[in-house]
Amino acid sequence: MRCSCGQENRASENRCGRCGRRLLLGVDLRQFAGDAAALVLLLAALGLVFLLRKHGVSPVDAVVAGQPGVEGAAGATRSDRLLRLAVTPPEFDDVGRLLDTFGSGYRYTEISYDDLLDADKLAPYDVVFLTCSGAPSAWLGRWLGQGDRGSPGIFRLKEPIMDQLNKSLRQYVRQGGTLYASDWQFELVKIAFPEYIDEARVGRGAAQKVRAEVLDPVLQRRLGTSMELTFDKPAWRPAAFQGAEVNVDLRGRYELSDGTRVSGPLLVEFPFGNGNVIFTSFHNEAQNSKMELVLLRHLVFTTVTARLDAGIRRTLVEGGFSPVERNLLSASTSDQSITASYESRAVRDLQFVLGFENRGAQLRLTVTGPDGRKIAKSGTSTIRIEQSQAPPGIWRYTITPVVVPYANFPFTMTVGEK
Repeated sequence: MRCSCGQENRASENRCGRCGRRLLLGVDLRQFAGDAAALVLLLAALGLVFLLRKHGVSPVDAVVAGQPGVEGAAGATRSDRLLRLAVTPPEFDDVGRLLDTFGSGYRYTEISYDDLLDADKLAPYDVVFLTCSGAPSAWLGRWLGQGDRGSPGIFRLKEPIMDQLNKSLRQYVRQGGTLYASDWQFELVKIAFPEYIDEARVGRGAAQKVRAEVLDPVLQRRLGTSMELTFDKPAWRPAAFQGAEVNVDLRGRYELSDGTRVSGPLLVEFPFGNGNVIFTSFHNEAQNSKMELVLLRHLVFTTVTARLDAGIRRTLVEGGFSPVERNLLSASTSDQSITASYESRAVRDLQFVLGFENRGAQLRLTVTGPDGRKIAKSGTSTIRIEQSQAPPGIWRYTITPVVVPYANFPFTMTVGEK
């Protein structure tokens, strides 16, 4: 008989020969008491699970509901689940003011420009917004010419600064971050990702109104096939990017500062490593039209869901599916059900993917086939419903928010065909 002190005793002994503790049937009484207590707790837990299931309550939900500060999975607090957003100081563009209108789920940290030089300081953030602004004076090197918008001039950045920006921004995006940049921050994106730059389109635009062609299908649903953009300040930067992976969402014909008229992208996005880069020539001004505000809201939702969306597309393609339809949506309350339809024109495998991150939400996806049969799934993160050899016809899907953790909670809906 082994005592908890480590001493081995003969089976006939009632007390331990080393410490004198009483033994019961070869077991130290303290150890027995502990084991007995554990057994009682286990039986109590099993009884609780039985009662909860009997009354239709999920035991996981019940435990979570009883833990202050917990939303969703055990051990994750609300602050752990909120988007982690960083914004550079405002000058010509105030993204922070725009984010403030979205509610508590879009709280952000204002970071300094020097933070951009250190990938470790950027790593905690899901998204870094580079707002339109000039560079800090400490970064400036050789003077190149007269400035615009009251700036002291155009300068080349110091070589050590450019090297640090290249390394830190590339590392941040490669490891899964999303980088949003507007207008004058084209230069920083150019330094970090030179392989995507279309040198033939690098320039500065004149103050003007531009009729932009809307190429992104999600934006087309909200804005139509074209919209007017107001560039009320000179020397704005076109989205001079190129490459097979660069998606052009807006493009237009515009006038450069020297009077030349050219055509090119105004809003682009491209993946890099596990992350994404979004650049827009247009940004948040003191006055924006209703359509421009719709565009800006779309940009915010696109930016905060970029990594999620890229992962869904990658998984679909790896599984042999082609993404054929995508929606970018949001909900603020649990009574905002959304229903849409997709027409399949032949017998094929279909996959419906409701994409959202585990941030305290619970959504339900219901897919209804042409014959009226329904498939429904609920979850706290991305939900997939696959239908093999799906018959042709109208397929309807309904997204029902069960729990919405904060206003304007974003999610995506993607349909893939095999």
